Amino acid sequence: MVDSVKNYGIAGVGANVEIGKGGPIIVGSDSSQIKFTDKDGAIEQAFVGAGSEASHGVTKAQLDTIEEPKLQYKKTTVAFDSGTTALGTADTNTTIHEVVVEKDATWTSANSVTALTVGDSGDVDRLFAEFDVTVQTKSTPKYKYTSSTVVNAIVTQGGAVAGDAVVTVFYSGSFE
Repeated sequence: MVDSVKNYGIAGVGANVEIGKGGPIIVGSDSSQIKFTDKDGAIEQAFVGAGSEASHGVTKAQLDTIEEPKLQYKKTTVAFDSGTTALGTADTNTTIHEVVVEKDATWTSANSVTALTVGDSGDVDRLFAEFDVTVQTKSTPKYKYTSSTVVNAIVTQGGAVAGDAVVTVFYSGSFE
């Protein structure tokens, strides 16, 4: 058994490395990329294990198991006198990316007390706080729920005697 390795003054290897005599070649480039070829330069297939860390590559089989689209949305219409309306339940690790509120029907006699917020029992305007009865308004909270939580639209009627709004929640994860 050899107790030491001698490098004979060799500083490193070249950009291309052949694995065994006549075997596959790892081809390096100036752009920090590599490719795998056979001895004739044809591209070879590389196999990777299943990724288990954020910085790992993943297999096609892992990609095929993704069932839900990354970004989804849910729309709910609320009225001037709705009070609290459950929009859905955000499961653990669901992220609310954006909330858009647009008037659907004119808000008649709305005043400074009239309001519409979107949030949860811990913070009623966590996701949306600036309702304007005349225009479409949006917020981009990018809030990630760490436990299953009911998300509500809370309408404060104020002086309003008519009006509807469509609340659209854009999310990734599960929001039923």
